[in-house]
Amino acid sequence: MPPRGNPFMDDALEGKAYDGVLVKRLLGFVKPHRKLIFIALALMLVSSAVDLLLPYITKTAIDRYLAKLYHIYSGTPALCDSVAALGRSEGDFIRVNPDTVLVRKAFLDRRDPGLARLLRDPGLTRDTYYVFGADLRTGDAGFTAGRWWLVRETDLRKVPPGVLFRLRGDDLRGVYGLSWILGGLILVSLLCGYGHVMTLVVAGQRSMYDLRSKLFRHIQTLSLDFFTANPTGRLVTRVANDIEALNEMLSSVLVNSFKDILLLLGTAVILFFLNWRLALLSLLVMPLFTLVLVFFRRLTRKAYRDVRKYLAGLNSHLAEDLSGVKVVQVFRQEGARRALFRGINDNYFKANMKQLVLFGVFRPTIEVIAQLGTTIVLVYGGLNVMQGTLTLGALVAFLSYVRQMFRPLQDMSEKYNIMQSAMASSERVFGILDTVPAIGDRPGVLPPSDLRGRVEFRDVTFGYNPDRTVLEDVNFTVEPGSSVALVGPTGAGKTTVISLLTRFWEPASGEILLDGTDIRRHSVETLRRNISIVLQDAFIFSRSVADNIRLGSDIGMDRVREAAEMVQAADFIEKLPRGYDTVMAERGATLSTGQKQLICFARALAHDPRVLVLDEATSNVDPTTEKLIRKAIEVLMRGRTSLIVAHRLSTIQQCRDILVFDNGRIMERGSHQELLAARGIYYNLYLLQWGRMNNDEEGEPFGK
Repeated sequence: MPPRGNPFMDDALEGKAYDGVLVKRLLGFVKPHRKLIFIALALMLVSSAVDLLLPYITKTAIDRYLAKLYHIYSGTPALCDSVAALGRSEGDFIRVNPDTVLVRKAFLDRRDPGLARLLRDPGLTRDTYYVFGADLRTGDAGFTAGRWWLVRETDLRKVPPGVLFRLRGDDLRGVYGLSWILGGLILVSLLCGYGHVMTLVVAGQRSMYDLRSKLFRHIQTLSLDFFTANPTGRLVTRVANDIEALNEMLSSVLVNSFKDILLLLGTAVILFFLNWRLALLSLLVMPLFTLVLVFFRRLTRKAYRDVRKYLAGLNSHLAEDLSGVKVVQVFRQEGARRALFRGINDNYFKANMKQLVLFGVFRPTIEVIAQLGTTIVLVYGGLNVMQGTLTLGALVAFLSYVRQMFRPLQDMSEKYNIMQSAMASSERVFGILDTVPAIGDRPGVLPPSDLRGRVEFRDVTFGYNPDRTVLEDVNFTVEPGSSVALVGPTGAGKTTVISLLTRFWEPASGEILLDGTDIRRHSVETLRRNISIVLQDAFIFSRSVADNIRLGSDIGMDRVREAAEMVQAADFIEKLPRGYDTVMAERGATLSTGQKQLICFARALAHDPRVLVLDEATSNVDPTTEKLIRKAIEVLMRGRTSLIVAHRLSTIQQCRDILVFDNGRIMERGSHQELLAARGIYYNLYLLQWGRMNNDEEGEPFGK
């Protein structure tokens, strides 16, 4: 059972929508790439500014050139003078005569102190007119006033198209000019958007590369009790899926949220600038919008959490079944395992479908609400256009801005789930990073050094669980260059002795000394460099044979070949398609069990250790191969401290001292002949293996 309160083990962990502490730690991995983030932010600001500017340019094109309309204002010369004084740009007002002024309709949308007075003054006509030079008048459309030809908006169709095209040449050139500006801005927005996305993705990938590498390095430093408590599939999920969730948050949420907020605030300001009444009307749907967001957020949060939970379970199941495929096939459990996988897969499928259904309802609902807001703006704004209090260009821009305002809100609602999932993922990832290795270098450790190889156990007691002792008061010494064998029934504690010597576990009490110094004062690097171990479970990496022997160490090819020859592995290695450069299949699937074990022998010996440990290392080697490597082992043990754990008593004849374990204690010790003469536990083990005391395929009797 995994330990309680372990954050990275709980796949159903809900997580907060935002955790400042976790985000701060995550930004620590982003900091080395902050230049890219700053570039992305700068490009985002430019892109956002262009997005806010485009509808206003459209408004300008419509009001200034396409719908270039004027109202007629009549009043006293003094009032006309005051009205004309309100103009801020060319064409806002045209003075026809002392008591008549043409007022551009687009001017009425500006926030000017004189606007209210103009609207209340009865001298301002509601009808709108196109204005041309009086010398250009053709036909009977409209009328002339001073130097100007005024054509009512509804009568423009009476002007011949050819004449109209010639009359509006300046307006068309203005439209063409704005079109070029609009196209240029769109190109700038496209380039900035591309640059923004690319720099952000690169920064995110580099940051997650650093985090993933650190997480993997940290996992490698953790002790065996961590891997005992945590299934491999879930750890794979942490390194792969959870890191990807953080990358999605970084690239899609953190930085892009600034753009959403910027667009939202900028759009709101522009809306109120254009027409505050219409802006307030467009916000009438916000309470409904917020209600839907809150409701669906709760539903989608659970659905998203279930998807993550079942995905982790799916990964765990796959990792377990694929690693144990031989056992599944040998015991014909394919059907049972398929049924179990089908159940997990069905849960994952249903969770995904539930999420899809929720989003299938959520997105159209949000879109309907957004369209409702747009409809309100269209109806009310259209009435204002017809009444002459709002220009057509302003209405078109208003509609664009309203749609633009709802888009970030829609994005924020979906990013909430991403943020929440990422917070849960970050809590699990940083939970692993915060796990302190139970075995590690302590303050004041000795610097790395080469050891002589004297091993001593003093009153060592140990248990994997506090309520069950595996070793109790174990005492023995192995002098440099000497060998000792550890034998005994299964579960007697032999392999535990090896695990304690290599500091895979720490003793509960007592001391383990190496060259007279407690191994906890030696660095882990010193221990692992001076001790080589061959385990019963031979593990082969998916690399070349040579790489499997040297394992990244600076070992020359001559030493690799020499080690392979010494353990009788050179013959089958040289018969492989590319010899020592042949890449092994996963876990060495193309090799026999004995061949894998021989490569592990060569791996240990190539590193030239001071202490050699063989933990049932010949248990998977056939009798013929065992005879071949027995002499090689004898040669290799010379000058090295050797500890051999064995069930096959034939492999320990050369050991000077044999320790017989039973129930976690050393019950007998002595040489082979001495233990046989004592007729104790060792003698009984001997009888089980050599019952008739004659030669057989296992080797010669020990008594000879």
